[in-house]
Order: sequence, then structure tokens, then C-alpha cells
Amino acid sequence: MTVTVFGGYGVFGAHVAQALAAAGLPVRIAGRDGEQARRAAAGLGRGASGIAADLRDPASCERALAGARVAVCCAGPFSALPPVLPEACLAAGVHYVDIADDRAWSARLRALGPRFRDRGLTAACGCSSLPGISGALALLAAERLPAVDRARVTLFIGNRNPKGEAAVLSAAAQLGRRFLAPQGPLTGLRGRETVDLPAPFGPRAVLDFDSPELDLFPALLGARSVRVKVGFESRLATTAMAALALLGPRLGPTLGTTATRAVAPLARLLSRSGCSGGAVQAELWSPDGTAAAAALSGAEDGQRMAALPAAFVAQVLWDPENTLPRGTVTAWEALTPRGLLDRLTAAGYQRS
Repeated sequence: MTVTVFGGYGVFGAHVAQALAAAGLPVRIAGRDGEQARRAAAGLGRGASGIAADLRDPASCERALAGARVAVCCAGPFSALPPVLPEACLAAGVHYVDIADDRAWSARLRALGPRFRDRGLTAACGCSSLPGISGALALLAAERLPAVDRARVTLFIGNRNPKGEAAVLSAAAQLGRRFLAPQGPLTGLRGRETVDLPAPFGPRAVLDFDSPELDLFPALLGARSVRVKVGFESRLATTAMAALALLGPRLGPTLGTTATRAVAPLARLLSRSGCSGGAVQAELWSPDGTAAAAALSGAEDGQRMAALPAAFVAQVLWDPENTLPRGTVTAWEALTPRGLLDRLTAAGYQRS
């Protein structure tokens, strides 16, 4: 029985596939380019295979799931995907894992939860930095407060990280777009603030980001106000995103995507400097203003940190005797907050 990693030759999918292969699991890499999938599989060693698959084609997904126990979706942007793969997993009796930080996709997967539960299957959604790692950190920080009134999550991205097309398109979808937070409307990649992050990053400018925590944290923590922020090591990147967010509503989604794609080559050029690390931080405030925070960071390999939760959950689900909750779950519900963070610190990342 294999683990099929859709998008397994992409930036994040490659990290997931490598982690699963290193754990001794048979991996099948699936992607639109079958030859590229087979080349990536060859690099993983014996037991790995590659296959062409299109996430918009049910028959293609069915073929890629043949003989699989777990599917991991690392292909995005999730905002543009139909739910073909989760439906195929339900039909084939295959557990499902993804790295989605898209809020609408997360809600769609939660709506499928009863169907996965009835089939005795687990659908683990958002097994990445947001909301997987951020939720685990927030729950640990909440243990130090009598109650939670406000929450702020920050994702910080080191400059020397590959910029895939899915990441570019995901950013374009946020530019200047209004979205609803528990406390009221916000605007994507606006709302500039300075946040103190763990060493070696320090104070950084960050911008508003639409993410599943805005739906999850009110029930999870009791928070009345939730903000999710994203920041970039490159000050030029932060300034450029904020400027494009001002133009976003005027450009519209099509021109906004075109403009973001146009600056992608510059982003890749700038990626040759800086660090490849990253950080996720959760800050909470009680009604009386008492604060608590928790963070996970690494000076290098920030994208690997973001991909590992999906690999950890898939590895557990691959065991036919696993006792993970059925239905739609988060990474911290699958592994417990401490269990997830302990695995990440064992992989070389620092908790503070």
C-alpha cells in the first residue's frame, strides 16, 4: 500500500515525499507531468514510483489512488481546485491529507467530515504552517491564560526559499481583497504592523492574511478577535505586496494575478540572498491584557518545516492499526499539539 503525493515534485510536495521515503514508506508521486513525476520518484530510491494525474479529472485521480492507503495533496493553489481528490478518496476508501491554508477550502473539507467519518476515514486538512503549526502553538500558549480575548498569528518567510507558481497565485488571490474576520472586515496584504519574532529574525513588518484560523480560533480558543499576518525577510517584497494590495481591487483578480506573475522572476532573483528559514508565532491576550506567546522557527529550511506536518500525519495514517480520529481533523487534532510540536523540534526546529 502506497502513499500517493499529489504535486510531489513541487516545492512543498518534494519535502513531503522525501520525508515519507526516509521513513521507509512506499511513495507514489503524482502530477500533471508524468515524466517529471517519474524522475522525482527515481530520486527517492527503491519503492517509489511516478504517475501522471490531473486534480480536475476524477478518472485520473482514481488511477493515481489505486493501491494507496493515504493521499497527500501538495498541489495548489487550493483556492482554484475543485474537490475532485477528496471525493476520489471517499470513493476509493483512502485517507486524505493536505497542506491547504485556503480558508474556503478548509470550510469545504470540514463540510465533508461526516462522509469521511462514515467511511471510517480521516481527512487531515491544513497540515502546514497555517493552520496546523499555528493552531498547536496557540493551544499551548492558551494554557498560560485564564481566558483568550485576542489572537494574532504570524507566518514569517525567509527570502532564500523557492517561489513556486502556486505560492505566487495564492498571494495574488489575497491582494486587496476584503474578507471577514471575527472582529470585522480586513483587507488582504494590508494592515501593516511590526511583530517581534524569535531570533535571528527580530522585529519584522507583517501584513493581514486570510487564513482558516479566522474560522477556527473563535471556537478553539474563545477569541473574539483574530488576525493572521504574513511577513517576508525582504523588505522590498513586503513593500511591493502592500503596494499591489492598494491596486488589487482596481486591477481585479485577472490583472492582479498577471501583475503578480510579472514580478515572480524578480522574486526568484531576490531569493538568492537572505536565509531559507522561517517562523510561525501565535500571540494571545486575555481580557485583562495579559499576554502569552509560543513560536516555532528555524534559521534554515523553513519550507521543510511547513511540509513536515503533512508527512507526519500521513505516516501515522499509513499504519492500518492507527487510531487517529475519523472525519475532518487538523494536524493538532490528529497528533495532539505537543505531539506535533515535539516531532518538529526533533526534526531540528526551535520552540520558544
